[in-house]
Amino acid sequence: MVTRESFALLPPHVPPLMYAILVPITIIFIYGMYRIVARFDFLKALKSLKPHHLVRGFGRVITQRRVIEKPKGIPHFLLFFGTLILALGTFIVFLETDILKHFSVIILRDNSYFTFELLMDSAGLIFLLGALLLLPTREREGKLLILGLLYIGLSGFLMEATRIYARGNEASPYSFVGYALSKTVGPSLLGAYEALWWSHALMAFAMIAYLPYSNLVHTLTSLITSSLEEDCLQFPREPFLLQEIEDIEGLTVGFESPKELPWYEKYRLAACVKCGRCTDSCPSNLIGRPLSPKEVVLGLRNSLMGSEYELKDETVWSCVACGACSTSCPNYVSPFEYLMERRRKLVLDGRIDKKMGELINSLRRYRNSLSVPQRGRLNWLSSDEDPDYYIWVGCQYSFDPVGKRIVGKFVELIRKAGVRVASFGEMETCCGEPVRRLGEEGMFQEFAIANWELFKEMGVRKLIVMCPHGLTVFKREYPRVVKDWNVEVISHIELLARLFREGKLGLKQIENPTFHDPCNLSRFNCLVEEPRLILRNLRGYREMRRSGRSTFCCGAGGANYWYQTGESLMAKERVKEAREVGAKNLVVACPFCYAMMNDAMKGMGVEDLGLFEISELLE
Repeated sequence: MVTRESFALLPPHVPPLMYAILVPITIIFIYGMYRIVARFDFLKALKSLKPHHLVRGFGRVITQRRVIEKPKGIPHFLLFFGTLILALGTFIVFLETDILKHFSVIILRDNSYFTFELLMDSAGLIFLLGALLLLPTREREGKLLILGLLYIGLSGFLMEATRIYARGNEASPYSFVGYALSKTVGPSLLGAYEALWWSHALMAFAMIAYLPYSNLVHTLTSLITSSLEEDCLQFPREPFLLQEIEDIEGLTVGFESPKELPWYEKYRLAACVKCGRCTDSCPSNLIGRPLSPKEVVLGLRNSLMGSEYELKDETVWSCVACGACSTSCPNYVSPFEYLMERRRKLVLDGRIDKKMGELINSLRRYRNSLSVPQRGRLNWLSSDEDPDYYIWVGCQYSFDPVGKRIVGKFVELIRKAGVRVASFGEMETCCGEPVRRLGEEGMFQEFAIANWELFKEMGVRKLIVMCPHGLTVFKREYPRVVKDWNVEVISHIELLARLFREGKLGLKQIENPTFHDPCNLSRFNCLVEEPRLILRNLRGYREMRRSGRSTFCCGAGGANYWYQTGESLMAKERVKEAREVGAKNLVVACPFCYAMMNDAMKGMGVEDLGLFEISELLE
């Protein structure tokens, strides 16, 4: 029987000395983890975990799904995969050597031992390849950590080669790397084997001790963030429920110091790996605004660990709440949520500019975001008796001539397909999305409660929403702030896709179209395939470089439409992208996207690119 020899070529004092050294290493590691758990409220995060959360988290971590979405994530996947196999192998060796052998149980023998050696050498090569590819992409601390990992991997192979040279057996050829090196390096390293072994062990111990104090801590914290975060993005949780609140004394809204962050936002800060994908994908950063999501997360994290950090107001107001930073993060950190949370505090303290104040006043006085009297709202839209759906048109489409044309076309289409629909007329107000994104939480909940009372009065059970921004609040946020919410909410895109699939609607052909995914449709509601069920039937349809959940914001989100669109720089970037792929027509599915793209094309003098709302392509 061929078995694995433990502590080969080492004197008897080595094992007890190694375990003695592990005691302070373990203490340092535990203290580091205690700091992380205490300062980032990880106990509360752990208590909130359910079995289905962990299943989701393990699946995301093991597959490295978000990591490998971009080519530069492949080296990390290799390093992760190699580390995972080597760690499992080390655990099996520990289990056999320190526990099972006392009960005369041997796991690694004959074929199982041969297979084990083959897997360990293969994993070691993958580990080294990943580390080598990552090395030039890392900053100073990262480079030092990678060099440490490289030394552990290389010294491990050198030790294996020396052992095979001195005490080879039938399993040696399966350790193919060490076997190939054994005759070359074995003779020269045999005398220094113990020193090599200790350098390998001490480097590994040092890495373990340093792990909670370094960027490597994400290897432990990312499982929690990957488990608890949903695929569809969410706006930060509400700090209070207006229907339940009794005493406003001591109520915390937003944050001044990062220590005031709720636990469900604190714990994610510890999972940042400094990769910078959030900043690379941030449209505000790309057009030159003073916002780097990476620096925001690191600043808040370092502040919780005792450093000084000031989150400037101009940074907070630069965010368009598009969620690009969140969907690009491999560890499911959501930088934009910290900015939205901070806005709540700024609004509470009155630190807003004139345009922001005008938006709030418009909503308070007119009940819509456009400072237009409600009288006559939607009098141009008729209602069917006993409707299958009520339609929520939204402020933008209710008063705009283009919006009226688009909504009129949509209603004509679905009625032709046999769907009965009714509007709310003058009783439709704002859904509250703009003021919530601005940070006025109380006013948002007032709108939510008032609209819910309207729905109950009119017996609304099914609601079609024309605007993706409204869709997000009705479908994903109203249920959190309104008691007994029981309305089925769908996007007009979902209904059009279903009717088209059933053959109840036809399609008009236009030349070389492309589609601009609204952020709220694709990222916050995960509706990516629905519009494409229609659009892929158009001749010459092509995707832009950034599409689906990787879309690029038009610039109107986060209430920016009312206070900071500037020269439509984001929309202009999008128009350029559409032209780069040879599109002749740009299709949108959001009233704000339509307005921003239209302004951008006019500002750029673009006359060879058509602009359509998706409803206009059906018949």
